[in-house]
Amino acid sequence: MKYLVNVLRVLVGLLFIFSGLIKANDPTGFSIKLDEYFSVFSADLEATQDSVTISITTPDGINSIKKAIQSSNPIAELSAENTPWKAVSLGENLNDSVYFSDAFIYWGSQELYTSSLNAEDSNTTLLKITVNYAVNDHAIGEQHFIFNAFESKAQKTTIDLSDHLISNSWLVNLLQSLRPYAVSIGILLCVFEIILGLSLLIGWAPKLTITMLVLLMTFFTFLTWYSAIYNKVTDCGCFGDAIKLTPWQSFNKDIILSIAIIIILLGLKHVKAIFSKPFAARLLTVFTLLSFGFAAYCYHYLPVKNFLKFKVGNDIEKMVTIPEGAPTDIYTNVFSYSKDGKTKEFTIEEIGNRDLKAEGYVFVDRIDKLISKGYEPEIYDFKMMDEGRTNDYIDVFFADSGFKLLLVLSEVESANTKNMEELREILRACKKNKVKVYPLTASSQEDVDIFRHEHQLDMPFYYGDKTNLKSIIRSNPGLLLFKDNIVHNIWPSTRLPNVKRFIKQLNK
Repeated sequence: MKYLVNVLRVLVGLLFIFSGLIKANDPTGFSIKLDEYFSVFSADLEATQDSVTISITTPDGINSIKKAIQSSNPIAELSAENTPWKAVSLGENLNDSVYFSDAFIYWGSQELYTSSLNAEDSNTTLLKITVNYAVNDHAIGEQHFIFNAFESKAQKTTIDLSDHLISNSWLVNLLQSLRPYAVSIGILLCVFEIILGLSLLIGWAPKLTITMLVLLMTFFTFLTWYSAIYNKVTDCGCFGDAIKLTPWQSFNKDIILSIAIIIILLGLKHVKAIFSKPFAARLLTVFTLLSFGFAAYCYHYLPVKNFLKFKVGNDIEKMVTIPEGAPTDIYTNVFSYSKDGKTKEFTIEEIGNRDLKAEGYVFVDRIDKLISKGYEPEIYDFKMMDEGRTNDYIDVFFADSGFKLLLVLSEVESANTKNMEELREILRACKKNKVKVYPLTASSQEDVDIFRHEHQLDMPFYYGDKTNLKSIIRSNPGLLLFKDNIVHNIWPSTRLPNVKRFIKQLNK
């Protein structure tokens, strides 16, 4: 038992130190995972809101639908409108015409009712509609819409449903409040892991250390179990981008680690201190300060060891390209039918061999179901879309030979603008040396236009996915110098090169 406990003690201690250092190397990436967890948990724990029952009384009868109250936007809009009237001649006499229009009732952007109108004489009421809306069978409003001949209808009613919102629990509010502090919490957890691992190795305060490890592993095991069961956070970030683990791999790793810690706990009497208490305390203090300093350095600048796909030396075009002849995704047609409130899927062969209608099944939908996953490139979400997000110019980027600069501004609203003058000097040097600049952002066109005007950036922007942009470089803004399609150098906004150093890179 003694030897087993001490072997496990060394292995667990080293693993915690390694895990903490990997996360501290990329605190921004770890904070993204924490923020994802906070967001997922708060969303899953949000109070289930009531629905608004909307009843539309028309000449065709009464129809009702339900719309869930949105906690993020409890203001709804009920509107009525009709298309311009158009004349259709009934004969050679131009005065002998019928006029047509289409009437619509909307709840937000959802169409509640539509009807075709036709008129021959003015001042005629063609259609009357009454819309009632209620929450929990309690009527909260009624609206009448009248469509007259040759009338242009454009009527809107704003409905405030704030009084009918169900408040979230304190836990949801707590999780939401933690999101802005994800970086700080991430750095604290990194340092905590390192110090716990070191404490276990040197045998400092073994009872306290093991108790903290048990609590920490209980927390981590719950997170990985939740990710695996509900497929919510598909990469827990246990070892950052250095070692990618699936949710089930992370959960199994935590189970094994928890068993090892329990064995150490059972053999606690065999955990002996290597150093005296005063020296161990000083050693832990020094390592705590070093760990904080290392994490802060990597956050302020860039990871000391870059495990991201867009690291120096990588050929990005090769990493996004699907080889010729590689297997593609294979789908099959699946038909969804319902019976007794339950939905079941059938293949086209099963439908051909059975009379589902006679069996009481009702058709619901036809879906394309993935049965075989095809080849997936290492980088699959790198795009350079135009303002309308309809055309991808990534092939233009790859076709541009020689040196080119990728300017990543994941979100212009939160960009670090302290060194904008240095950035503008680099951009001017690019223009002078015929280095094409590709600004890439995930912000809206409106925010980009404001940012460009404010910081005098006279260049068109491309648009991409925010998550992908944050995986390119952990800086906002950040610069990547490409030689052909190979990453030649990387700079964060906090350590931009001067023009002389930048131009020197073009001669390498």
